[in-house]
Amino acid sequence: MKKLLCLTATVTLLLTGCATIQPPEVSLVNVQFTDATAFETTARFTIRLANETPDTLVLNGGTHKIYLNGLYIGQGLSNEEVSLPRLATGTQTVTVHLSNLRMATRIKPLIESKSFDYRIKSTLHATRPSGTIRSTSEGRLDLKDFQPTPPAGTSRQF
Repeated sequence: MKKLLCLTATVTLLLTGCATIQPPEVSLVNVQFTDATAFETTARFTIRLANETPDTLVLNGGTHKIYLNGLYIGQGLSNEEVSLPRLATGTQTVTVHLSNLRMATRIKPLIESKSFDYRIKSTLHATRPSGTIRSTSEGRLDLKDFQPTPPAGTSRQF
């Protein structure tokens, strides 16, 4: 009986000492094509990381698998350290290399339409608190209504 009580107390202490890391909200805020060759096209995705906790979150890298309208287009890697203050957001740009021109030609019109659904599956590596964080986010990026207004006296070119 004494051993059972001791074991129960030990397990209880261990379980209460383990803290889970709340994943930051990950969302897509911009997409740009930067380079294109016959074999590879490079796209830069700007993502927003939102720390909804009352503690600072320090990330030292991660991977982001990106899907557009249900189509897996690639994975962006980052080894950049990002410190997210409590209840704050930050952005990070990840580069995705599209391995063939056919894939890029299917995606470019989708992005140029300025409206598409996305899903990001992220694995983030935190140093404070220490651990691996997995997050999946979905959303819709619609930039049609957010065209910059040209300065007075200039015309917009399409």
